[in-house]
Amino acid sequence: MTHEEIEYWAHAYIQAQIDPKRLQAGYPLWWAIERFMPVVSKVDTEDCWLCILEILRLSPSEEVLAVLAAGPLEDLIDDHGPVFIDRVETESRRSPAFRHLLGGVWKSSTPEIWARVEKAQGALW
Repeated sequence: MTHEEIEYWAHAYIQAQIDPKRLQAGYPLWWAIERFMPVVSKVDTEDCWLCILEILRLSPSEEVLAVLAAGPLEDLIDDHGPVFIDRVETESRRSPAFRHLLGGVWKSSTPEIWARVEKAQGALW
């Protein structure tokens, strides 16, 4: 995906998460949430990572951050931890906002990966 497509996806995801109508059939921004669902989406995990970072860069509400942590980021770590753990650790050291986001991820992945996530997490919430 291009940077512009990632930005568009990030904005749509935030908008969808704050709209109480998002669970209604035919919701026009549902695609932005669904793209993070590995069972139904064929979106590249690299694009998912980039979109997570873009959403975080846009400084959404704590409500959106909670869903982002417990959904897309947690799934990425659980499903692709060995591929992404180095980047997760690096981003956590670089970005206080990302470290905060990691605090909302629940235990998942292998014990080895999870131990590294715990070291990279900020305060749990």
